[in-house]
Amino acid sequence: MALKISKAMGVVGDRISGLPDELLHCIMSFLPARDAVRTCVLLPRWHRLWVSTPQLNVDAEGFSYEDTFVKFVTTLLLRRGCTPLDSFWLCANRPGIYLYNIYNSANNWICHALRSNVQVLGIVEHWATGDEEEEDMEVVEDMMFKIDHYAFTSSYLKRLHLCCVSVSNRFTKQLFSGCPALEDLEMINCNIYTSEFSSGTLKNLTIDYVGLPPYERQGNKLDFVINMPSLVLLCLGSLLCEMPSLVGMQSLITASLSLDHPSVIFADACDILGALSNVKNMELLFPCDVAGKSSLQSDMQLCRVVFSNLTTLSLSDWCLHGNCEALFYFFEHSPNLEELTLKMRKQLGFRDHLNWFPIVAAGPETFNCDKLKKIEIICPKHDKRVSKLVAILFAKIISSPEISIKPF
Repeated sequence: MALKISKAMGVVGDRISGLPDELLHCIMSFLPARDAVRTCVLLPRWHRLWVSTPQLNVDAEGFSYEDTFVKFVTTLLLRRGCTPLDSFWLCANRPGIYLYNIYNSANNWICHALRSNVQVLGIVEHWATGDEEEEDMEVVEDMMFKIDHYAFTSSYLKRLHLCCVSVSNRFTKQLFSGCPALEDLEMINCNIYTSEFSSGTLKNLTIDYVGLPPYERQGNKLDFVINMPSLVLLCLGSLLCEMPSLVGMQSLITASLSLDHPSVIFADACDILGALSNVKNMELLFPCDVAGKSSLQSDMQLCRVVFSNLTTLSLSDWCLHGNCEALFYFFEHSPNLEELTLKMRKQLGFRDHLNWFPIVAAGPETFNCDKLKKIEIICPKHDKRVSKLVAILFAKIISSPEISIKPF
């Protein structure tokens, strides 16, 4: 009986070993590089398999000291030699290991990946939390990892993900001029010091600040221009700044803009709205007091931009200021609108309740939104404002869209 079990296990082992390299490499791509190397002890078939895997996830998890992490990664890449890479992720995502402290080694690894024709590159620096020592917080806030821009010359790089690193003007210029195949750029919690994002090939751009309170978003000099004629997707999230200028957005299909500052500045709202006029899906999430040289609501009435392609729209409750002028503007100037989502914030107090909500639905005009099929209202539980908002919607829209309420 024992012999039969042993033989059966042997057959299973042979089946795994007999899988093609592409499938085994796919399995290994889900493992951190340290665990991928450890597969060499499983069976003779796996002994050198890790060397040729085209996906590497270099993760600091499991390392206690920076010197041991540096030694492992350097040895790993030397053993691989010139084997081509499809994707390379460098993640210093544990306390005590910072890419800033191993600046030269980290940039050498990034250079190696680019010379190995990597198509997807991710660089994730560790961001300290309030639970860590104060000196660690200072390291992360004041001395973020700076990427060596000289290495970014590649005709293969298509996607770049950056998290908690410093992005300089020289870096962005080199990136867009030296990487002509780049299509997808994502920057999360980065300190950005640049005046312009200009690319003829980029299709997706995301700049966001996730899980960072406003006082920790230091040094983000976000007074810049975005000039990208091929851009299809634009996501700007939780910015504490003047709204960037948007130029050459004729290919844009989906736009999501979110600003957190209590007094958002729009240098020229007509330019912003004009740049978004061709989008099919749009999300505009702003604080209640949308300010500038003139209010966004006033600028909307002046510039009269028509959103001919817009089918899906998501707005926060800033659009209800001034007797819903902004909301009604979209009803009037979005002839193909099909779905609308209204996200209402929590009431901050009695004064806030009076300021944000319309006193009346001004004017006798109504809107024939023939294609508008669904309106979803996301609101706090037991919010008494919702019934009034629903009444205004029914009074102003001639057609009868389905209205659903989703409390949180």
